[in-house]
Order: sequence, then C-alpha cells, then structure tokens
Amino acid sequence: MKLLAVDGVPCKEEEPRPESTSAKIRTLQSAGEDFEWYPTTEEISIAMKNDLRSLFKKEIIGSWRGREYFSVNDRDEEKVFIIKSFLDVGAGDGRIFHKFKNTKDIRIEDSYGIEIAQPFAEDLIQKDDVFLIGRDFFRTSLIDKHFSVIFSNPPYSIYMPWVVRLLQEANFRVMYLVIPTRWEHNQEITLHMKRYDVKTLGEYDFLEGDRPARAKVNLIRLMKPHRKINGEYYETEGDDSFDRWIKSHIGNFEEPEYEKEEDRKDLKLKNGTIADMVENYDYEMNSLLEAFKALANLPARIVSDLGMSKDKIIKQIKENIKTLKSKHWYCAFEKLSAINSRLTKNTRQEMLSRMAEFKTLDFNEDNIYSIILWVIKNFNKYTNQQILEIFDKLTEPGYIKAYKSNSHWHKDDWRYTKWGEKGKPGKYILDYRLVTHCYVPRYGEADSIITDLMVVCGSLGFPMKAWHVDYSKDGRLQEFLNYNEETAFTARLYKNGNLHLKINEKIMLRFNIEVARLRHWINGPEDIEMEYEVPHEEAIRLWKEPGLVKIGQSEILQLGFNSGKKDDA
Repeated sequence: MKLLAVDGVPCKEEEPRPESTSAKIRTLQSAGEDFEWYPTTEEISIAMKNDLRSLFKKEIIGSWRGREYFSVNDRDEEKVFIIKSFLDVGAGDGRIFHKFKNTKDIRIEDSYGIEIAQPFAEDLIQKDDVFLIGRDFFRTSLIDKHFSVIFSNPPYSIYMPWVVRLLQEANFRVMYLVIPTRWEHNQEITLHMKRYDVKTLGEYDFLEGDRPARAKVNLIRLMKPHRKINGEYYETEGDDSFDRWIKSHIGNFEEPEYEKEEDRKDLKLKNGTIADMVENYDYEMNSLLEAFKALANLPARIVSDLGMSKDKIIKQIKENIKTLKSKHWYCAFEKLSAINSRLTKNTRQEMLSRMAEFKTLDFNEDNIYSIILWVIKNFNKYTNQQILEIFDKLTEPGYIKAYKSNSHWHKDDWRYTKWGEKGKPGKYILDYRLVTHCYVPRYGEADSIITDLMVVCGSLGFPMKAWHVDYSKDGRLQEFLNYNEETAFTARLYKNGNLHLKINEKIMLRFNIEVARLRHWINGPEDIEMEYEVPHEEAIRLWKEPGLVKIGQSEILQLGFNSGKKDDA
C-alpha cells in the first residue's frame, strides 16, 4: 500500500494490480504489434538461473581479452554473484529481468534489451530501467558490443535467421536460447554452433504457459571454449564476431579489383532534422564500408608496401565506426537544449557521462526515441537531486534558522554564527539574504553558482530570462529577472570569489519548502504554517501545489525531436 496525503491527511492507495498476460496480448494486438510474443515460462526461467548458479559455483566465469563479465560480492554472509551485463533479445514485458530482481544470490548490474513492440519498449525503459540498444533486432548492430549473458526466446516463425545472426554477430560469455527442438536438424545453425561449447539443458513446452502453444522447445546454453590455467578459467583466444563480420562482408584483403570512391560534400548535421541526421549517418556508414571494401580489393603486396596489415585495417575500421557514431550522437545531444538548460553544472556532467554509453548504439530513429524516454525519466530524478545540492552549497552557518520543532536547539536571535557543539540543526530554513563562495568560470565556461541558481529558479516554476553574468566587475550589483519581469535575485560578485545574494522571498519560500518536502522535514500544511509562518490557507496551497517542474512524455516535442519520429510525434 502507498501512503498519500489529501488535504494534508494521510490515506492509503491500492497498489496497481499487475496487468495480466491476456490483457498485454490484447494491447499488442490492438496496436498491431503482436510479433509472436510467447512469454518465457517459469520452468525455463528457473532452469536458466540454476544453470548459472552451477557455473558460478564451478567458477567458470573467467575473463577474455581483459574483459570482466562477472564478479562476486562476498562481503555479506551469503555470496552474491553479479552479472555485469545481461542482454535479452526480444525482451517482451521484461519478465526475465523481473525474475532476477527476486533472486537473492544473483544480481544483474546492467540490464539491456532489444524489443520491437512499442508498448513493451516504453515500459522497459520507464518502469524496468532497461537500456534498449535497439528496437528491430535485424537492424541492430551487435558486432561492436560485449555482454556477460545473452538470453533470447525468438519468434518461432523466424527463429532460424534470428539464431544464425546471434551466433554470427553476438559477443558474450554465456548465451541461452529457447528454440524449437528441430534446431538440431538445421545445418546452418549447427555449423555456426561448432565454435561454441553447446549444452542442451532440457526440453520444454508452452501447453501450460501464460500464452499456450504446442511448440516443443529446448533451452540451449552456449559458451566460448575455455581452459583452466592455475586454477582459473580463461576463454581460449580466437576471433570475435567483429573479426568474422569483416571477413564475411569486406573480405580478406587479397582481392585484385579496386574501385575508386568519388569524394562527397561535407555533411552539415547541426541544422538538420533528426530524419536528415539519420539519413546522413546511413550514407556516411555505407560510404565508409565501401571505402574499406575498395581497400580490401588491393593486392596484399600493395597493402604491405603501404605499411598496413589486416589487423591494423580492422582496428581502423572499428575506430572509424566508433567515431562516426560518436559524431552523430553528439549532434543529437546538442539538440537537447530543453533539457540542458534545466540542469546545473554537476548534474549535467553526471547525466552526460551516463549518456556517453549511447554513443555505441546504432544511430536510428527508434534508438533516438528510446533515448528521449530515458532522458525524460532521468531528468526528473536529477531535478530532485540538484535542488538539494544547490541548497547545501548555499548553506552557511550565519544564514540559517532552525525549525521550531528542533527543540534541542537553543535560539540565537535569527541566525547561527557557528554550528556550535551540537553541529548543524537537523531541519532549518535558509535565509533569502546570504553570502557564499562563487566558482568563477575560466576558459569561456559559463557555469557557476549563479547560473546554477537560475536553473533552480526555473525548476521551482520561475523560469529565468537568458542573462549574461559579468564576472569582471568587482562588487557591481547585477539583477536577474524571470519571465514575469520580476527580480528573481540580485548578486554582487567580488574578485576574491565572495558572492552576496538577495533572493526573491517568494522564490526562497518555495525553495525552502521543496527541500523540506524532499527531505521529509515537513509532513503537511500544518508544518508549513508553523515553521514558515504563513497563513493557513497559503500553507494548504503551497502543500498541494506541485513544487518542481518535471518533464513528461507528452512534452517530447519540446526536445526538438518531433521530426525524427514520424508516427509517435
């Protein structure tokens, strides 16, 4: 049960009941997105988890080319085996991830998925915190990514090309497949399986499943060959899926023919729409691969005379593809002005550092849309985080007033000139007039406590006008206005870094209340009335009104991506 507050009175709200499988199927069918979704049964999930446990106990976890796939947390009484990265290809409603959330001795550190059905994809991002690396499996690049564990229960009508592609292009330590028992008679699948250690863990059916079906399936486990050295298991060296893909699609760099590629005009990405950027990316990627194909057709002697080798060329292809993706994602991130303008310096850096992982994804409209959902979800979390951070930065002993409910604190007029023996009060009000230390930006960087405070004002519902902060004038009064032409705050910045602030009392009241709400210093309008000395009716209004401006899914158009998602804009 959840506790809510209605007019300041706590009450209970029923937890929403989980949606049934039949209801989910109806939702998919009404949206025309039922891509043969047959949920993995409990029996299969348990068999996979038990097999993982057996591998962990045998310590067949190892490493390959310095890549760590698993770790063990044995600080508690019971060991917890940590899967560094888990990819579910065709993740559906995320039930495989849910199974691990309820498993005490196995934990997934980073959850990844591929899911084409829009209703499932949005829930995976927003509710299950799954990082979608793609939507359409056959349009998602796998060759440049590595995962500890891959799981897939593919659509039966296309299971053969689905499995062959995983075997050709996926990089993993362990992979589990739920596929029809007839797979053993498929020559192409068995041919590609020869490079792995393969074990059939059991035969299952879906007769009693959430969505009954007659199909008989095997749960298959695949691992790269490994050997034991000094008591530890290591994967045997060999080419990875990228190396195999290069050989298959580009060649072995020994063909005699050569075709010259015409030079093209430089692409201007920053002013283009998302659709234009995706088109540009596809063109550049194809041009890049065609250029390497032409290079592969050079006689081996010429390649050697040029000081190149197969390994160097493959390394350069990988680097160029990485650079190409990075360039286009960077341009896409630049369009997130609606987000960037609402983040303080520290939270913007933290969020962008997490977004760096996106640069490995294929640059297409489905992935861009998925990332926007991720940005919205995380932005709202950062909005709470950053307002607390700025409040703490502005907290100085001489500019706070303890709550009346802090009975153990003695009163020293208004302010506290020092924390005293008892330390900082547990709950306090920050004065609208204060002195703090200001970070003075250098090398053209436009971030400081002043710009952070402007962001906080916007988060509290008082959006600021764009304003130049003059850091060169010692002690000159600078006034900062919001869009209602009201003075949000004034600032005097001195060259020694001291900053004198006078913040609009209405904004400061909201600032104090929202911090108190987030830190559970107040529990209703009565607390606001008592601690902040406001009239009863005003206290009720301040308690009931949403304090922080959040971004919802309906506001995706604000982010400048409306041209990139044709059907969802």
